[in-house]
Amino acid sequence: MVSVGDESDPGMAAPKDAVTVIVVRDAPGTGSGGDRLEVLLLERHGASAFAPGALVFPGGKLDPTDAQLDPTRVRCTDPERWADRLGVAGADAAVAMLVAAVRETFEEAGILLVRGDGAAPALPANLAVTRARMAARDGAYDWREWLARHELVLDLDAMAMWSWWLTPQGEPRRYDTRFLVAGLPAGQAATHDEVETTSMRWIRPADALTAHAEGRLHVIFPTRRTLEQLAAHPDAASVLAAARSEAVDLRRIEPSVVRVDGAPMVQHPDGGPPAPV
Repeated sequence: MVSVGDESDPGMAAPKDAVTVIVVRDAPGTGSGGDRLEVLLLERHGASAFAPGALVFPGGKLDPTDAQLDPTRVRCTDPERWADRLGVAGADAAVAMLVAAVRETFEEAGILLVRGDGAAPALPANLAVTRARMAARDGAYDWREWLARHELVLDLDAMAMWSWWLTPQGEPRRYDTRFLVAGLPAGQAATHDEVETTSMRWIRPADALTAHAEGRLHVIFPTRRTLEQLAAHPDAASVLAAARSEAVDLRRIEPSVVRVDGAPMVQHPDGGPPAPV
């Protein structure tokens, strides 16, 4: 028996703006042709308030400093178009959200999307130290001075919009999350932060879905749906081309939570059978 949860609570949590970045690469040593696409998944700490133990893409909430970065420290060729895609009020808000995406990817995965002129840009020797300070999440470190000192320019153009998910009503924590996609920069390697995440892996989307179905990995509903979409692409170039040409579903998707024989399940607004959370 299916029943819909009560959504009339006036104290219902308001969704917070958030971003997540799907980092893609081709599996090393696979050459051309075939299924080469891999995505980066991080395992959330078991004590996390949101999705403990789940495999997720790097990301998080916006920080006030994301809107305070010197404009010379970012490259964004069309912020007005980004504002439309992200559903925010104006270019400044769009740039702040994209800066948050770059910052969170650096904090959680150690990957820094910065501008390069053809070849991979030279990264500072103290990159790991700076990342560790930021990953501590204690508010004691502000990376803006570090970016300026090393003349680093965040490459917001390295990302493209993939999808948009809103946490169902009735959940104690709700996020209005824009899913972006970016390729792994040349010469960089991902590492988990050992604060909010406890492990990481590069994995083919289909393999992640199989492992979840077999109970070997925990993947929440929006991530599963994203992996299903990604599994249709053979390599990273195909994913990035689809996103940049907007051949993706950019609707704001808000599932609902229903109960099936007393167990909570997720219902996609397009219909279909309810799915596990």
